[in-house]
Amino acid sequence: MEFSGRLAAFPMGDLLQWAQNERCTGALVVRRSQREKRIYFHLGEVVSCLSNDPAEFYGQHLLLHGHVGQDALFQALSHCTTRRTRLGVALRELGLLSPEVIQQTLRRQIEDSICDLFLWRGGVFYFQSELPQEEEILPEPIHSMGLVMEGTRWVDEHARIRRVFVHDNVVLRRGDAWPGEGLEPMERRLAGLVDGKKNLADLYEQLKGSYFRFLEAALRLTVAMVLDIEKVGEANETGTRELSVFDLLLEQATEEQVLVARRHMAVPLDLLERCYPVWVLEPTTDERQRIPMRARDFYARFDGRTALGEAFSGDPRQRGRELDLLMLQLQKGSLALLPAPLEKIEKEADQRGQPPIQRWWRRFFPQAAG
Repeated sequence: MEFSGRLAAFPMGDLLQWAQNERCTGALVVRRSQREKRIYFHLGEVVSCLSNDPAEFYGQHLLLHGHVGQDALFQALSHCTTRRTRLGVALRELGLLSPEVIQQTLRRQIEDSICDLFLWRGGVFYFQSELPQEEEILPEPIHSMGLVMEGTRWVDEHARIRRVFVHDNVVLRRGDAWPGEGLEPMERRLAGLVDGKKNLADLYEQLKGSYFRFLEAALRLTVAMVLDIEKVGEANETGTRELSVFDLLLEQATEEQVLVARRHMAVPLDLLERCYPVWVLEPTTDERQRIPMRARDFYARFDGRTALGEAFSGDPRQRGRELDLLMLQLQKGSLALLPAPLEKIEKEADQRGQPPIQRWWRRFFPQAAG
C-alpha cells in the first residue's frame, strides 16, 4: 500500500493535487460504508473513474439526462451481454450515439462521480498500482486542478442548497408553475415524480444519478415555482458506517494478495520473459487512437522478434502495469506467444526441409514470417 488514510485528514481536493504533483499512475480507491469509487490516474491526470453504486452507472447517467430512452438502453445492455463488451462500445456499434457524444457524456459522468466525493463527510482511501480496461480509459485525460475547482464549487453550492432543503425528509409538492416550460430532461422527470407525499430521499430513489445534480435540479424547480415545499419532517439518521483504518489495512492486504495471485502468479514471470509476442489480430486504427501512449509503446514491441524480457521496462512498478496490458490482449485472443523468434523458427524449418505449406505460422503471421 503506497498511501492511505481518512478523508477527514486528507480532503478530496488535497488528494487530487497530490496525485498531480507526484504524477501518479494507478488507482485512488475511496470507500465509505458499502460504497466504493476508483479514480484512475495517468501521470497525475484523471483517465477514468468507476463506482460500485448502480445509481452512478454510465447507463443511468445517459437515461437521466435524456441521451437515450429506456428501450434503447435495454437494447444496448443486451448487446453488452451477448457480445461481452462495454456499454460505450455497444452504443457506438448499434448507432445509438455518436463517438463524440459517447466521449462527452462519459467525461461528464466521470466528473460528476469524482466531484461527489467532495461531499463525503467521512471515508477512507488508499492508492495502488492498477489500470482499468482499455475501453474505460478516456482518450483525453481530465485535468485534476479543474476537478478541484469544480468539486469546491459543489461544496459551496451544496451548503446553499441545504439552507433550503435542510435534510432529505423534505416533502415536495407541485407549485403554481407546474409542469413548467423549457425544462431539462432531468428536471422534467423530477417534476413528474412529485406528488406531495414523497420526500427528497424517496424522489431520489426513483430518479437516481448524481445526488448533487438531483438537489440542484430540485432547487431550481422550487425557485421557478414549478415545485414547492409541502412540509419538513424530522431528520432521518443515515445508516452509513465509516471503515476504520485497521479494517482498511486488512481489506487492502487481502485485495492485493488476490490481485497478485490472479494476475501475476498464475504463470511464472521468468517463463513468460522467454516468449516472443506477436499479434494475431492487430488493433484497429480507432483502437490505436484510444490506446494510451504508455500502452502504445509497449504494444509496438510485439513483433515476433523481441522477447518479452526485452519488451518489459526496467521499472518494477511499470512492469506490473505492462503485465496487465499483456494479459488483457491474451484474454481477448489478439496476441500469441511464440517459443522463439519467427526468424529462428523459419531457419529451423529450412534445416529440416519442411515445405512452406506445412509451416503453420505462415498462415497466422504472413507479414512477420516474411
